[in-house]
Amino acid sequence: MEKNLSVWDKEVGEIRKPGLSHVVMTALFSGVGIVVGTIGSLAVPVGFVSAFWPGQAIQSVGSIWYGAWGGIAGVLFPIISNVIGAGVAIPVSLAYIPGNFLQSMIAGIAFRTLKRDPRLKSFKDWIVYIIFGILISNAVGAFWGTWTQRLFGLLTPDSHFVTFMGWWIGNSVGSGILGIVMLKFISPIVIKSKTFCKGYWA
Repeated sequence: MEKNLSVWDKEVGEIRKPGLSHVVMTALFSGVGIVVGTIGSLAVPVGFVSAFWPGQAIQSVGSIWYGAWGGIAGVLFPIISNVIGAGVAIPVSLAYIPGNFLQSMIAGIAFRTLKRDPRLKSFKDWIVYIIFGILISNAVGAFWGTWTQRLFGLLTPDSHFVTFMGWWIGNSVGSGILGIVMLKFISPIVIKSKTFCKGYWA
């Protein structure tokens, strides 16, 4: 890699294109997400909500490593893990899709726009992940999720705020721990692979 280039910058003559390897990685990452998401939903269930859902780490880290492919995985696996782990009805799980896409992509967009290193090598890298990959992503997910539950009659107005806070804080703790471990210890391997996306598709 040329001197002073970030992990997002292409080297001279470097050509990157989306391919079958990205599709395969999306499928594998979705599988990992189903396992992690289901375990989280079963671990600390609170009604139709998990108070500890590390699956969000798969979403944030996925978009950081694999761009839009990570976003696709972040939409697909919760549909299944929600049904298996929390007993969420399919229509409700489908209604979560916009929220899941947003809370998947926010970290990936932030890291690319602000050119932060997925290996969390600097203080700024940590701050960007904590703010965008954990706090804002989970706030968006909790906001969308709780309003979805209100629309389906699964949440009363009186319990809305408490559920939102439990959803946001619980998921932030779970995704924060797992996400940091993944970024610190696996990113050095991922960014050397062909499936790592410097852009959003390749």
